[in-house]
Amino acid sequence: MTTNIQTAGQHRRAARPRWRPATPVALLLLGGVFATALLAPIPAGPNAARAEVVERVEAKLPGWAIIRTDASWEGAWSVVAACGQKRLGFQVVPGHGLAPGDAWINPEDGYSRIRLRTVSDHSTYLVWLDEHRGRTLPCRSELARPQDELPRGRGFD
Repeated sequence: MTTNIQTAGQHRRAARPRWRPATPVALLLLGGVFATALLAPIPAGPNAARAEVVERVEAKLPGWAIIRTDASWEGAWSVVAACGQKRLGFQVVPGHGLAPGDAWINPEDGYSRIRLRTVSDHSTYLVWLDEHRGRTLPCRSELARPQDELPRGRGFD
């Protein structure tokens, strides 16, 4: 009696074929899945913080082409702007002890420091305040400026 039950169960198992890929094929399939995951673009929506930084830089540096705006540390933004062959590299750091809407400006090099002094909204620090004070550095005037001419005035160092 038990023989009929056992043979019926054995026939059912034998009737169902199991497909198992060989190990090399499975590894190739897994590698393909990982390669697709690495190469597929990650969708990104509009970035309101980046748009605000770009708008502020365009207001302070009219006519300059913003080459790069990348997120940096703790809400800061790394910006590179170009006017002809001249480049300004700096960080815009909103907050960090300032009122909402205000931002510290950290120049990348000496040229950027000298140029950004002219658009700072504070007489001692490189700061852009939320209320725009009208200080700008137009690209046209920068292109017209002789290369060896440096602005005189406030010292920040």
